[in-house]
Amino acid sequence: MHASPPRIVQRRAANHPLCGLVLAVLTATALPSQEGETGPGRPEAGGTQSGRRDGNPQDPDAQDRPSAIRREGEAPQDPDGTRGVQGETPREAIAIPSDVGGGERVFELTLYDALRLGRLNNLSLKAAALTPLQLREDLRVDEAFFEPELFGSANIGRSQDPPRNIFQPAITRETINGNIGMRQRLVTGGLYELTFTPLRVKQQTNTPGFPSQLYTMEAQAQLTQPLLRGAWTESTLSEVRRSEAALEAGNARLERTVQDTLIQIVEAYWELVFSREDYRVTYQALELAREQLRITSERIRVRELAERDRVFDEAQVALRREELIRAENEIRRREDALRQQLFDDSDGLLWNRNLRPVSAIEGNFAVPKLDWREAARSALQLRPDLRALRADVRRAEVAYERAWRDVLPQLDLVGSYSTDGAQASSNKTWEDVTSLEFPDWSVGLTLSVPIGNNAARGARDAAAFALEQSRRQLYAAELDVTREVRDALRDLGTLAESVLAASESVRLSETQLDTERERLRVGRGTIFEVQQRNQELLDARQRLLRNQLDYRIGESRLLHVQGILQAPGWGERADAGAPR
Repeated sequence: MHASPPRIVQRRAANHPLCGLVLAVLTATALPSQEGETGPGRPEAGGTQSGRRDGNPQDPDAQDRPSAIRREGEAPQDPDGTRGVQGETPREAIAIPSDVGGGERVFELTLYDALRLGRLNNLSLKAAALTPLQLREDLRVDEAFFEPELFGSANIGRSQDPPRNIFQPAITRETINGNIGMRQRLVTGGLYELTFTPLRVKQQTNTPGFPSQLYTMEAQAQLTQPLLRGAWTESTLSEVRRSEAALEAGNARLERTVQDTLIQIVEAYWELVFSREDYRVTYQALELAREQLRITSERIRVRELAERDRVFDEAQVALRREELIRAENEIRRREDALRQQLFDDSDGLLWNRNLRPVSAIEGNFAVPKLDWREAARSALQLRPDLRALRADVRRAEVAYERAWRDVLPQLDLVGSYSTDGAQASSNKTWEDVTSLEFPDWSVGLTLSVPIGNNAARGARDAAAFALEQSRRQLYAAELDVTREVRDALRDLGTLAESVLAASESVRLSETQLDTERERLRVGRGTIFEVQQRNQELLDARQRLLRNQLDYRIGESRLLHVQGILQAPGWGERADAGAPR
């Protein structure tokens, strides 16, 4: 007599469009087993498998693993205050498939461990680190422009001249000559050159009056100094200063690349944590669906419900199993993404490392107290990308200064001084040279003015546009940074409040599910409503996990937008910039 009202209610629920769709699907496909099924590769809650290696001190490979020591405050907590649903397995007792199968080593990683490993092994960072090295070599090339240069030459020859007249008799000469010297470009734009030129001549002739041997020597110093175009340090050191600015920008961009990679590691780490917790939430939903199927089957056995009332619960079990399969695949996918960020596969074991994140996603979710103005000032000073843009502006300023001077006429001061000697003896010749017996000197100016000078003017105007462009880009980037800081702080505060709201939603959804199950037990509820409450609980728990994940990433993103995100042990701001 008591079975009739529930059946009527159940038949009404079966007329729901969703139920009709479920019945149609299940009619065309084989139904899964009902109770106690875990599916292939599904560990029971809290179960273990042989071959598990989880960082036990007795494990001989434990010394090869990164440290898994948790920092203070990282212990798993339950800040949402949810009590769970009666009959479900506690979330922390649910085993993760990747932790218990395959016989592969399991690496327990805190977020600190992940950041250190990524900073050390990430292949993209190793490639980016070569750019500043290349720029440093470019600077060395430009500095070498001012290095002194030694030069020299030596020649030996013999010549015979036929007689031409009484004053030009036949003569045979043997000569040995050469020169040696040094030249160097000055930072003022000038060029000096020191040259010493010795010569020895032996000659034979039948006419008297021609010496049989002659020595000549000449020492000369010459200086060319531009006065307008290409003059002084503003022009001559322009390439060096541009290379210095390029190196500074390259170092800053490398630092920014490091910070971008670190935030990617943070995201990959917390996404893996989320996927593992989502697997546990989905597993709990599957447990609740199986429990409801068990209750329905028991009521069918005592003839309180009709046999067809089992179909909706079986459909829910099948749906939860499908979601669990997808959740397990998501763990594998997120684990691969984190592996690629942390290891370089130099040992060929990249894909053989199972990663187990141990930093808890739960914890303190406080609204940040930092004033956006203070954070923006810090970001404008410390952001590596802004420092790189400022270096680009300095580089453009140097280029414009050089282009402006190149428009000027070419006016050079040229001066030279020399002394020489010619004697039959090399010693006497050397004495004449060193005693400055026969000095020569000259000073002059050379002028060159291009007609029209359009090439230099065009280069100057192009450099002016490039300078203004770089300044505008810097200003726009500073506005972007300020906005990013404001967004990061606002988003973090919003997420902190969202976590609290989602925690309350989970608590209420658990209460509603327990209430609906009790109503079904006394004949006042329907299976459809129970399954709806189960779905609402699953959605609420997933929203809570997603909000917690976004908050943890938001903490690191706030450091990232300020330019202070660092891996522990790297850089001066490692302690201040490491995410908590």
